[in-house]
Amino acid sequence: MRNNFHPLVIGSMPDEQQRISEVLAEGVEQPQVLFWQYDQAAVIMGCSQRPDEGQVHRAESVGLPLIRRRSGGGAVFAGPWMLSVTVFIPPEHPLAEQNIIEIFSWLEQIWIDTLTTCSVPCKGVDQAMIDQSKIISQEQDLKWACYASLSHGEIVSNDGRKLVGLAQIRKRKGIALVSGLHLYPCDWGRLSAIVVDDSQQGVALEQLNSDAQSLSGIPVEQLLPDIISTFFDRMPDDFCQKAV
Repeated sequence: MRNNFHPLVIGSMPDEQQRISEVLAEGVEQPQVLFWQYDQAAVIMGCSQRPDEGQVHRAESVGLPLIRRRSGGGAVFAGPWMLSVTVFIPPEHPLAEQNIIEIFSWLEQIWIDTLTTCSVPCKGVDQAMIDQSKIISQEQDLKWACYASLSHGEIVSNDGRKLVGLAQIRKRKGIALVSGLHLYPCDWGRLSAIVVDDSQQGVALEQLNSDAQSLSGIPVEQLLPDIISTFFDRMPDDFCQKAV
């Protein structure tokens, strides 16, 4: 483990989003990675999703924050069950010259190496899997959910259930690659109840997703620090982690 390694940050989704925004606004001066675990549950909508009155009311009625993030994609249910990993890349870095598929493929391999080393069986996705996932998402009316379909660079269990989702924020002063790993199962019914007023859609989402603890059989308390340290060790030598 490198000497400049710092502990996991535990905090809220709004605080994490604010930190990402600040880093990109100030300018990414050196490659770095931020590990964040949410201390409370929240529903996060993609930047193109505008919460309506019904969604806002349903979230408020159960005491859950409803937030829009700066990256695209569908709704995500974030909470202590999710590890968020944001990789910041300076605009002049060689990685910044890659297109979205290339840069996600680079991050995909880091995730696969990390998780398999930590006894979490997984694999990447190919175009056929991506296409099939979008068909299933359409047929089950789940296009609103980020973890209902697959995209380039994402990670799945060996039987094809989603494990790590990816998003990108590309600004003039830097790039943020954001990953979300499910550490243990979440309540998909709560997410679907808020977003589409139908908790039963959570059953379909549960079948499409997996988590590191279930796949490895290792308690999350033991698994989480191993994943963080292994991921960081797989990063190129010019990356560091900064405390918030």
